[in-house]
Amino acid sequence: MLIKESLKSASTSIRSNIVRSFLTTLAIIIGTAAVIAVIGLGSSANKALDAQIDDFGPRTLVVSPGQNRRGAVTKGFIPLDIKDAEALAKNTEHNWMVSPYISRNRQVKFNNANINQRIRGNLPIHFKVRGYDIEYGRIFSEEENFGRKRVVVLGSAVPKELKTSPQNILNKEVLIAGTGYKVIGVLEEEGNTGWQSPDEELYVPLLTGAQRLFGTKNVDSINVGVEKNANVDEIMMSIERILRAQHDIGPGADNDFNINDYSQFSDLRRQATGIFTALIAGIAGISLVVGGIGVMNIMLVSVTERTREIGLRKALGATHKAIMSQFIVEAILLCVIGGCIGVVLGTSILYLLASLQDWPFAMPFSAIIGSITFSAMVGLFFGIWPARKAAKLDPAISLRYE
Repeated sequence: MLIKESLKSASTSIRSNIVRSFLTTLAIIIGTAAVIAVIGLGSSANKALDAQIDDFGPRTLVVSPGQNRRGAVTKGFIPLDIKDAEALAKNTEHNWMVSPYISRNRQVKFNNANINQRIRGNLPIHFKVRGYDIEYGRIFSEEENFGRKRVVVLGSAVPKELKTSPQNILNKEVLIAGTGYKVIGVLEEEGNTGWQSPDEELYVPLLTGAQRLFGTKNVDSINVGVEKNANVDEIMMSIERILRAQHDIGPGADNDFNINDYSQFSDLRRQATGIFTALIAGIAGISLVVGGIGVMNIMLVSVTERTREIGLRKALGATHKAIMSQFIVEAILLCVIGGCIGVVLGTSILYLLASLQDWPFAMPFSAIIGSITFSAMVGLFFGIWPARKAAKLDPAISLRYE
């Protein structure tokens, strides 16, 4: 009954001073909204990153040429070649997909359009390793690779750059470095991957590119697609062992190649997002404490205004506990109301910002519960002093208060 009466009294007091109550809870509203929006944005950003990683296909290790060192002197790079990729592909110890590639810029012409574009020579499995999907036509086959066929798959943005459409250019010939190549497919839009722009590139079979277009057997790098739950350290050691044998590197000598796991940068980015989110949420949480101080000040003013009421209640038999309960419940109710309004406001801000960034909307339920609970704790903490002051008032003096 005590809590019920306290809630009723607190509600009446808040409704009778609605504008002051709103201004009192403003800092609580802003702080809660900021916390909700920031935590939600962090969750949305991580979900967007996870979706990008899933679209990117299997986890990919990249083997790239290493530096040629003579003592402390660096003399260029030791190139990788197609035979290195073939040695890796022959290994059956791990269920990996090996995709070497060569890339150069060449002039591309179609009708009156003429552009300078990146051409990639790669194996058909490259599209699976990178998670690229075909929208029109098909990708080239192993037979077309071994036959050095002049066929090409276009990134989704290339037809537009050539002033045509995917439907119109499909099965037509484009000139690459002055030689005709048949367009057999156009990829779906993939977007930038940070260091690549697959939508703006053209893809030819690896051996076609090596022998007909670029005149080299050296590859820029070798992509090794592995399962997402694979033991990456073990796979790296296997790659290192195979390539050291392939390059005839003796014990104790340094590798003349590098193996990188670029997916680790996604993990680092996720960690950085978590740290940044926690930092900003902590700063936003300070405004909740500031709001609590505001609530305490207003409650002290309220105690002064209601001195005669308190004196009357104590004269009629209200206990010390009842008076304290009345003011503590009022402080908590103010903060909880502010917290609930802040949750609605913060969720709305999050939805708007996530929509603008084209991120998935992700709001952890625990953040909502935590924000409202913290608001209630702020009300409890900062409501104790005014409540104690009210409970200690002398009834006789209070009744004579003007």
